[in-house]
Amino acid sequence: MKNVRIEKIADMVEKGVVAADIGTDHAFLPVLLVQNNVCSKVYACDIAEGPLQSAAETIARYGFQDKIQTILCDGMKEVPSDTETAVIAGMGYYTAVHILEDAWDRLFHLHQIIVEVNRDEVEMRRWINMHHFTITEERTVYEKGHDYVIISFNTCEHESYSESEIICGTAAMQKDSENYALYVSHQISRIEKVFEKAHQHPKNEEQLRSHLRLWKNMQ
Repeated sequence: MKNVRIEKIADMVEKGVVAADIGTDHAFLPVLLVQNNVCSKVYACDIAEGPLQSAAETIARYGFQDKIQTILCDGMKEVPSDTETAVIAGMGYYTAVHILEDAWDRLFHLHQIIVEVNRDEVEMRRWINMHHFTITEERTVYEKGHDYVIISFNTCEHESYSESEIICGTAAMQKDSENYALYVSHQISRIEKVFEKAHQHPKNEEQLRSHLRLWKNMQ
């Protein structure tokens, strides 16, 4: 069950909370949270019966049926009210935002919300910034040729983040210096390859050059 991304997410969950894993799939995260004594109660939630059955099998294999409850639900609709931390990971930005906005009133009763969206971390930060929420922690993981960005935030009001913070990550992310340096180098390389492969100027050339300057300032 070795998965660096899930291990990093588990490490970001506040100790002692009741957590809900939204879109749990095989319930690897809930099991890890219980195994590591981070949580004594976790809800493993999924919209589909197939993944939830896989989750139940994983939970049973580890003997954690008394600590992890599976819930068939769309987003957070059936998630019990004692949930303190919600994890929304391993899905696209639009799906994650739909879940968040569909459970809007619930968000303000959570201590912590952790999101990890595929390739759209900038848009995720923009959404958080648009609502003046507070990013408390950010971490990057490089696994199987892909950079994953995990963002922990709460609904406490925060002043607007700068464009540099939205594009390149907040100070909370930059604290993880070794992983962040690798992440920065990958972003620079990605943009430079766009220019190398383009037979003419890319349509969004001005934006790309602006982003490239921001990333190079982070080196």
